[in-house]
Amino acid sequence: MWWWSLVAFAQGPAPAPAAIPAVEEPAAEEPAAEEPAAEEPTAAEPGAEEEAPAEAPGELEPERPVHRGPSIVDRVAASVNEDVVLLSEIYEIGADFVPQRCPSMADDCVREAEIEILDALVERTLIKQELAKLGMAITASDVDQAIDRTVQQYQLPDRQALRDEVERSGKRWDDYRSEMEEYIREQTFKGRVLAPRVSITEDELRDQYQRVARKVKTPFAHVSALGVGIPPETSPEDEQTILTETADLVTALNAGELTWDDAVRDYDVGVAGMFSGLEVTASSIAEPLAQVVFAAEVGVVQAPVRMPTPSGVDVLFVLRVDELDERSEVMPFEEVRDQLEDQVFQEKLEQAQDEWYQRARREAAVSIKL
Repeated sequence: MWWWSLVAFAQGPAPAPAAIPAVEEPAAEEPAAEEPAAEEPTAAEPGAEEEAPAEAPGELEPERPVHRGPSIVDRVAASVNEDVVLLSEIYEIGADFVPQRCPSMADDCVREAEIEILDALVERTLIKQELAKLGMAITASDVDQAIDRTVQQYQLPDRQALRDEVERSGKRWDDYRSEMEEYIREQTFKGRVLAPRVSITEDELRDQYQRVARKVKTPFAHVSALGVGIPPETSPEDEQTILTETADLVTALNAGELTWDDAVRDYDVGVAGMFSGLEVTASSIAEPLAQVVFAAEVGVVQAPVRMPTPSGVDVLFVLRVDELDERSEVMPFEEVRDQLEDQVFQEKLEQAQDEWYQRARREAAVSIKL
């Protein structure tokens, strides 16, 4: 869906939230649970006096919520300074991730998945707090402006048209706005807080160039080939004879019973000249031939590969790889310098964010309550 392009998080789009009941606030109801003792004289059964304390254990601390099904019992999953992260928030962005990571929904696996998602939510919260401290908090007006730019970018008549498109896809409008807000916050943090801390030297760019050059290799080969034709009017019996004779030809060549030049002279229908002195790559020849060439052992004649031709004649290609090697296809440094700079910048920006998060988390009052 094209409208999603503006809110494509680095972590991937947040899945639609699972069905979640309203947040329970058991602590506010706790004092009422301790009152029954004043009414006990009307009760003649002593058993009732023993059961009352069991319903008033003080501060209600629910057991680990049963969230293996379609709903969960919400509670605080973590506190981050003055803010809290709810268990429901974990499943808002991880409704699909958790069952994919833990198909059997085993408790240990689910907890690990929840912790992984919670870590990302803690980082989001710390970033939000940092921007607020720096006077860069994202407002509803910022979100409105971003939505208006999206409307203009895709030449929609108005904001309602975008909303209709979003909701037609199955996403709620307030979820879309929340995701837009998070995207803006992430980009603001990277661009205005982290980016000024990143510097790149010429040596780093040249090191990156060398690493890329070592990785980007293109295989190439020099090949000898001959072709045996099967005319369109060939009978099934004659066709089988040609196939058998060509297979026998390959066997004779590999056994040294026949020279390559003699085979070309006696059987080739003009294919040999097409490959003479030619350097081939996987993209320069037909895919069926490339699959054979770049999997072949050098010097070994390969089994025939049947290929149709525009004239209606099928050709049995008999190939022998004479040389197989690879070379770098990287463009000159000056031509790719800007691309390299962007690559190095993104790598260092990610590293800077990780370092910032680790330091911010150590300095913050973070309490995990899962």
